Amino acid sequence: MKGWLTVLLIVALFAAAYAHVPLSGGENDHLDHALAVEDPTKSWVVYDRLDAGGTAKYYRFEMEEGEELRLSVFTPERSSFSPGMVVMGPGIAPSGTVPPFVEVPEGVGAAVILGQVPEMAEFEPFTPAAIYPGAAYSVEVPAAGTYHVAVFEPDTGGAFGLVVGFREDFSPTEFLRVPLDVIGIHRWEGQPLAFILAPMVLTLIVGYGLLVLGLRRNEISLGGLFGWLAISAGLLYLGSGLMLLLQTAVALEKTGLESVAVLPLIYVLIAVILGTFAIRTGLHRNGHASRKGGVLMIVISLLGLFAWSGLLLGPVLALAAGVLGILRSEDASS
Repeated sequence: MKGWLTVLLIVALFAAAYAHVPLSGGENDHLDHALAVEDPTKSWVVYDRLDAGGTAKYYRFEMEEGEELRLSVFTPERSSFSPGMVVMGPGIAPSGTVPPFVEVPEGVGAAVILGQVPEMAEFEPFTPAAIYPGAAYSVEVPAAGTYHVAVFEPDTGGAFGLVVGFREDFSPTEFLRVPLDVIGIHRWEGQPLAFILAPMVLTLIVGYGLLVLGLRRNEISLGGLFGWLAISAGLLYLGSGLMLLLQTAVALEKTGLESVAVLPLIYVLIAVILGTFAIRTGLHRNGHASRKGGVLMIVISLLGLFAWSGLLLGPVLALAAGVLGILRSEDASS
């Protein structure tokens, strides 16, 4: 791999350190069904929805005295839907008027933060997406205990995201599932699944079509499973890069050009480079397995995992090709 690819990967991983771990809301429309957010100083985003007609969604946090409770709300579209928050817990200084449909635990203070319709969208480079920031709140909690926040809107309904915490930290499982979580986020935004996956589907159709055409014309030759695995991994990498490019364009159409858009473009570039290397490796020596090709495919697999390329399946196929290449080369030499 070229040295500059390593530099791009380092930049991409640095950018990932500023990402939030996604969560999904559910049946948390009553206080006693509040969604528990573990480790609320860790940076999370809960993707949720409110029904129209004065409803609320509830979230619960266990806090220690002096910890910062940092919360903010955003929406994926600019409209009259502008949810606010009611922050509740021991020692919270009461402020504002709690809407009558919002449940408040007994014996705690409640601070009301009204929603505001934002003027401009912000470019969020991690997903990527255009987001419209609204209500925000931060406090060092005065006492240890259970804290709640209710996100509410008195009239209209819609999709919203609740940002919790500030400390960026991914577990291995959370890190690996990011590509699939991002598809869910775009679905939450209202995008059809067919639109989200269209670049991947088109890449696979065109890629396999050209491959079959080349085989029929005897312009290329594949020696076996190694070549098919490597090329399939490469197409998945290319397709994921085009998916990301499409989403970047969708977000920039709302926000206008933003300098931070260079971050998803770095991920696009990495996916394209890795995909190209994988396809060339699959075609090299008519697709026959080799130790050198096997090692290269393992490197491509690992880099793809760290750069979130290939929708997980791409790195898995690249790893399978790499192991096969090494084993076949050992069989040939024995």
